[in-house]
Amino acid sequence: MLKPEDNILSWTKSPFSTEIQSEAKKAYEDWQKGITSELVDSYAHPLSFGTGGIRGKIGNGIGKMNLYTVGRAALGFLSYLRDTKEKPSIVIAYDSRRLSKEFAELSAGIGATLGVTVHLFPKVTPTPLLSYAIRYYKASGGIVITASHNPPEYNGFKAYLADGGQLVPPDDALIIKRIGEIEDWSSIPMLSKTDKVYKKYVKSVGTDCFKSYLKDLKNAKIQSKAKPKTRTNLKIVYSPLHGTGGEYMKEMLSYFGYKSVFLVPEQKKPDGEFPTVKYPNPEEKEALALCEFHAKKKKAEVFIATDPDADRLGVGVRKSDGEYEYLNGNQIGSIMAAYLCEQKKAKGKVYHLVKTIVTTDLQEAIAKKNGIKIKNVLTGFKYIAEEMKQIETKKNNLFLFGGEESYGYLPVPFVRDKDSLSSALLFVEILAEKGDLLSYLNEIYLKYGLYRESLYSLTLEGSSGQTKIKESIEALRKENLIGKMIGGRKVVGVLDYETQTASGKNKTSVFKGMPKSNVIQVELEGNAKLTIRPSGTEPKVKVYSSFASQKKPKKTSEIPSLWETLGSEISLAETEFLKLAGLL
Repeated sequence: MLKPEDNILSWTKSPFSTEIQSEAKKAYEDWQKGITSELVDSYAHPLSFGTGGIRGKIGNGIGKMNLYTVGRAALGFLSYLRDTKEKPSIVIAYDSRRLSKEFAELSAGIGATLGVTVHLFPKVTPTPLLSYAIRYYKASGGIVITASHNPPEYNGFKAYLADGGQLVPPDDALIIKRIGEIEDWSSIPMLSKTDKVYKKYVKSVGTDCFKSYLKDLKNAKIQSKAKPKTRTNLKIVYSPLHGTGGEYMKEMLSYFGYKSVFLVPEQKKPDGEFPTVKYPNPEEKEALALCEFHAKKKKAEVFIATDPDADRLGVGVRKSDGEYEYLNGNQIGSIMAAYLCEQKKAKGKVYHLVKTIVTTDLQEAIAKKNGIKIKNVLTGFKYIAEEMKQIETKKNNLFLFGGEESYGYLPVPFVRDKDSLSSALLFVEILAEKGDLLSYLNEIYLKYGLYRESLYSLTLEGSSGQTKIKESIEALRKENLIGKMIGGRKVVGVLDYETQTASGKNKTSVFKGMPKSNVIQVELEGNAKLTIRPSGTEPKVKVYSSFASQKKPKKTSEIPSLWETLGSEISLAETEFLKLAGLL
């Protein structure tokens, strides 16, 4: 691994253009003067692998997404597969972003150069289908070029292994080490699509792959008791937010009998500029404005939206007054979890629900009350996928549902990443059967407990931002929190996932099988918790809150006031917690 100044200097010579070399020389001059800037960071500090591979702004330098940094990641990953797998093969997909196709074809060419068979999707494709295709082709791994829901100036590179899940230990460290050892930028092959070697090793993924996905989805039997006529007449407005989901979602819903699906015209075509939204993220209400607009015109029962790589799903459901209720990721996931847990009563089978440590504990309450095994894992769907791999090795054990609060869910066992397609099907199936999902959600609260969650994100750009994030978490690590009052509730336990130490009511058995992670979780009395972690893909520190109401509602009319009380508690707790961390 080169020093920052050596990283900069490596861009001041061949194979880079004179323009890039000049820019790198200016960065080096600034570095020597002690100047901190985006230009210096771009050339001095490499993009690091996080929860989803590498992700960053498109531009020049080792700290940006470009043909060389993507090529280096692809070369390190693919050479690892070549050296560790017999007859290695890979599946590659890409989204609608700037340079996504070019990055995908570059990676395919590198695979071809190394003698790795490549299955390349010929058009923009949802990430969950990449995960499925790896298993379909029995490939050694996969690559998807995407930056998920980030703004248009970003792109990313995500790597997957043979089970269809993202990189996990020990492979991730070995691959990252191999990537870091590539110091000669001219060693990265830039193969043309017209080259004989490219044509020999790169195959196009056919329509048979998606047809097989639909067949497996049907066999998963997540369809409800709704009548065919109900499905036909159910009005659904859908937006892929200029991403990959459009054709696939429409075809999938039609395959299962949903014929009244209307695609938002302004957002249905792939467009990496995302012209109608500030952030193409279904977590953001602003991104769903056009969905709601067309849903009102159509008097649709529901609108749904997916992010650009179609792994996340956001929804709004129609209320009796014609307005729409936006459900958050914890609520959507809890509706799915409750429905599936309440359906599964097969004798002799052990069903499992897997969620991340920052996802609502309502799902844990749901699982336990229905006799479903529950497992909490670190943030990142790759850890849910890893747990799925363990589940399938045990006789009569079946994966039922996996989810995370950030609008990612998986209700089927044959994909190993969050999947908006199967999730959308399950969601509209529940709607078709129940009719009123808001009433069903209230039933869930009455039956299992009222929970409310919140996410506070603080963006801190550059190397100075990363330092601030580390210092804030270290400050909390040194603080004796047990017995302190936060948000009006006493701290009863602290879990440090980095040192894997537990204090208060907790035991270190919580960490069994978990890799270390720079996360601190503070448990408060009355089943409430606060979790702080740096984002694995963005320059952010995140604080997650999950609070159960200390008074359990006995009837629906009690829920609104208790909900407001929880909101006040969470707001106060977040402020006090951020002050303790030195972030406010």
